[in-house]
Amino acid sequence: MWSWFTFFLIGHILAAIVAFGPAFSFALIAAQGQKEPQHAVFAAELIHTLSARVVIPVALVVGVFGIGLIFTAHVDLWHSEWLLIALALYIAAITFSITVQLPRGGKLAELLKAMPPGPPPPGATPPAEILRTAKQLQFGGIYLTLSVVAILVMMVWKPGAAFN
Repeated sequence: MWSWFTFFLIGHILAAIVAFGPAFSFALIAAQGQKEPQHAVFAAELIHTLSARVVIPVALVVGVFGIGLIFTAHVDLWHSEWLLIALALYIAAITFSITVQLPRGGKLAELLKAMPPGPPPPGATPPAEILRTAKQLQFGGIYLTLSVVAILVMMVWKPGAAFN
């Protein structure tokens, strides 16, 4: 039977797939940009655009559907430790994505656009600011990936939850 709970559950799962699926490819896209420096601007802009227009907006929708699930399932939030932990991880990750990772991604794209066109000369290394920003993005991406995985584990396993 169709209910608001069903609506929020399906919306929550579909939004999570749409939001976080592309984010798991960001490391591969970045690696290709490093491997072929003439495509680094495209790689950085692609990651930044997907983050700004798909990942973050739809990740916010995941939260809205999650709140709908909490209310329609009549969850006692303050007695659901797994859910409180998952919510704290979600809030920390989405805040980090919006305030740190997204601006850094835009900065990297701009730094790469300012580079001379074409492949770098043999033996040349990228400027220190590009290397530093790319490394910060890499570590930020690792944090966000681990956060998504931890939240997923909490949502599926529900450690400490009482099952009837």
